[in-house]
Amino acid sequence: MDQIPPPAPSPASSDASPATPPAVVTPPIVRRPWLLSPALWGAIVLIALVIGGALAYADLTRNVEGLRAQLSSTRSDLVTEASRATRIARDVEARVDDFTRELDQVKAQRAALDQLYLDLARGRDEASLLDVERLIALAAQDLRFTGYVPGALNALLAADARLARMDRPQYVGLRRAVARDIERLRSVPVVDVTGIALKLDQLAASVDTLPLLSDPVPRPARVVAPVSPAPPSAATSPSTTAPPTAAATVWMRVRAWLADEFGDLVRIREVETPDALLLSATQQQLVRTQFRLRLLDARQALLARNERVFRADLNEAQALLVRYFDVKGAGGGALLLQLRQLGQSALSVEVPNLDASLNAIRSTRPAAAPVPTR
Repeated sequence: MDQIPPPAPSPASSDASPATPPAVVTPPIVRRPWLLSPALWGAIVLIALVIGGALAYADLTRNVEGLRAQLSSTRSDLVTEASRATRIARDVEARVDDFTRELDQVKAQRAALDQLYLDLARGRDEASLLDVERLIALAAQDLRFTGYVPGALNALLAADARLARMDRPQYVGLRRAVARDIERLRSVPVVDVTGIALKLDQLAASVDTLPLLSDPVPRPARVVAPVSPAPPSAATSPSTTAPPTAAATVWMRVRAWLADEFGDLVRIREVETPDALLLSATQQQLVRTQFRLRLLDARQALLARNERVFRADLNEAQALLVRYFDVKGAGGGALLLQLRQLGQSALSVEVPNLDASLNAIRSTRPAAAPVPTR
């Protein structure tokens, strides 16, 4: 606490007692306005602290309210996201279950495919050998029943190709037997069945243009006088060549005189079958149809590789041609020559058998791996 100075002496008292010694004068204490007491400073600090605390509390309250609002919004967002995540988790779980089932199915199918592949790999050789045996048997049947060499050759080539794809050392003997049979079939002469069939088709198409013996003569032809026969040579025996008789010589002279006198009006033909001259128009058409059918039957027998029927039909066609058609003309003579040439064609050739290949495949199959049974 500040000390209060004593009051100053008045002038009257000083005059009354001049003999009193003067007192010690203490200089007065000057109060500075900016200097406060510690209590005041404490109050100010306390008030400042209270005001700061109030402001801080208000600010904290506002921040807490903001945080509460933010937390409430965040909580609602979290609840929404949680529900959404729950739905997504359920969908994912359902999809995972579906994928698991599909994966199990795929695994089962893969296991079945693996087992099937193993079975096929084990039985591949047996299946290939079965195909080779079937091809060799088909080739042997073609050669035995039809004699068709190209078909049997193609079957053996296919069997050899199967064996080449297998490429196993235990099948070398089988391939060697098949190769020998292939070379034997290639050396067999090939019958031109297609060419003969085309010739028969051409002959059948030209039947309508062939002249019949009963057809009217288009124009008269003069008969040339016969030439006297040449004397027999030393190589000809007397029994085979006989001199013409007197009657034959007279008939030749009569024919020559008739040809000279009536050659422009009359034509004399020698016909061995007189009934062929009496055919009507309907009978002529029937003869042509029968001749055409004989040629077509011969072609059918040719395609069936029936040589006996083929030659019989050709002989019947030649007989019809000689009996009813003019074979002394250019067209009839050429057709008769072609029929004779076709009749001499060989349809059947000696074909080899395939016993070596059959025996080889039958001896090879038991050594192959057996097909596993499930």
